[in-house]
Parts: sequence; structure tokens; C-alpha cells
Amino acid sequence: MKELLRKVRRLEVKTRRMVETTFAGEYHSAFKGQGLEFDEVRPYQYGDDIRSIDWNVTAKTGEVYIKQFREEREQTLFVLFDVSGSEDFGPGQENKLLIGTEIAAILAFSALKNNDKIGLLTFSDQVERFFKPQKGRKHVLKVVRTLLTHEHEHDQTNIQLALDYVKRTLKRHGILIVISDFLDQGFERSLIHLNKKHEVILIRLFHPNERFQMGAGTIPVLDIETGRRRWLNAGDIGYRKLLNENFEEIDQRLQRLCRRYRMGYIPVNTREDYFPVLERYFRQRNRL
Repeated sequence: MKELLRKVRRLEVKTRRMVETTFAGEYHSAFKGQGLEFDEVRPYQYGDDIRSIDWNVTAKTGEVYIKQFREEREQTLFVLFDVSGSEDFGPGQENKLLIGTEIAAILAFSALKNNDKIGLLTFSDQVERFFKPQKGRKHVLKVVRTLLTHEHEHDQTNIQLALDYVKRTLKRHGILIVISDFLDQGFERSLIHLNKKHEVILIRLFHPNERFQMGAGTIPVLDIETGRRRWLNAGDIGYRKLLNENFEEIDQRLQRLCRRYRMGYIPVNTREDYFPVLERYFRQRNRL
């Protein structure tokens, strides 16, 4: 338990330092409020829009009052994090699962600083853990603990299953961020459907050595010719050739999908510093 608390604290210190410097501001600016909410009434002044007159208060007081509104800032940020077998790739600080955990923590602490709700779903070929969106530091730390204590149980992945689960449970508008290597197929329709109601951003994690990976274990790859997902042993003769083709095809396919349906796309090479990549994306998003 003490070791877990130390891990949580180290991750909090590392990610909060990033958040406190510049990222929280980029996050705050990138996601606008979903309209206006009532703030207060005040006496009418010359030049005010008569459509803002509060007729009930005006009738009660005998003086003309208008309604004032403010931007509704509260958001719901929901992170879908792929924890399947293919995510556990890369040495040390280049590990995809580790980098994904840090990115999810940065997003969670940014939401906390912005007073937003944060929710989490971890998945493989099934839903592993689900936290409904809530506010507060206690909730964020619970989310971070879950990310750090995940134990690898399932090699395969099913992105469509995770998206459909969120579609059933997340009723209000939110910002959906999917963190995965996207070694899967058949999830596009569900993603497009969610994008009609929510803001969707895909963060694709990859390590350049994946295309040359040799070793044991079952790895999901997409057969470009058939469009089907295949689970191959890493020692299979044709494994490296198929994986190399998939490596480039996945990126191109996601770029086309996101460009067509106006979804966000952030490719993250886990061998490189990911923070400038995130910062650059959200800064550019602010200008749109």
C-alpha cells in the first residue's frame, strides 16, 4: 500500500508540474463552454438589448431589469484507455502503457484545475474498469490509482465494445479522448456516431520498434487485404511483413477518418517527449 501511495504521489508530482506550467491554460482555452447560463439580474441601462429584459422582476419591482448570462464552463472529460496486451510494449520510460497512463493523468489533473468532471473507462476485449464522471481531487486520485494498479489480464482488444458502452452510459455532451494503439478494426461506425454528440479526440500510441518486434506472445494486427483482425504469434514467419504494412496503414486510416469527420488526432511516438506534442495540438485547437 505504501509503495502504491508513493507511485501515485510521483505521478501526481510529475504530471501536475506539466499541468501547472502551461498545459492547463491550453486545455482551458481549447474546450469552450456549451452555451450560456443565467448569472444575475441588474437594472436596465441605455443600450442594453431589450430581449434580455426580465419581465417577472420588472413587474415585481416596477423598474426595468435585464438578465445577465455567463459562459457555461463546466465540461465532462471522459477518457477511454486501452489496456490490452499490445499496449505493454516498449522499454522502460518508452512503454506505451506507461506513457498512456501519464497522458491520462495530465488530462485528469487539467480537468480538476478547470473544475470539470472526469470519467474513465479502461478496456481490452471487455470493459475492465469504469468511473462515471465526477469532480474533485479525491475522485481524480482514485482514477490515477486505477491506472497505476492495472494488472494485465487480456491480450485482445475490442474498441467498438468500449465505444458502445460509453454511448449507453454517457448521456450529456462530453469530450471523449480515446488512448490506444488502435490495433483493431470495425469500430469506425461507433466512433462516428459518438462524434455527432461529443467532441472526440484520438491519441494513438506507437513505438517505432513495433514494426520490427520479435518475441513471444499473441499480437493483434489488421490484414489490409481482407480488412480482418488477425491474432498472430510474434514468431510467425510472415509476422514482421504484415506488421510493417499495418504500422503505416493504421496511421493513414485514422488520419482520413478524423479529417473527414472533424475529430482530433494526436499520434504519439513513445520514444520521444510526448508533452510538446500534446501542447502543440491544444494550442492549434485554440485557434480554430
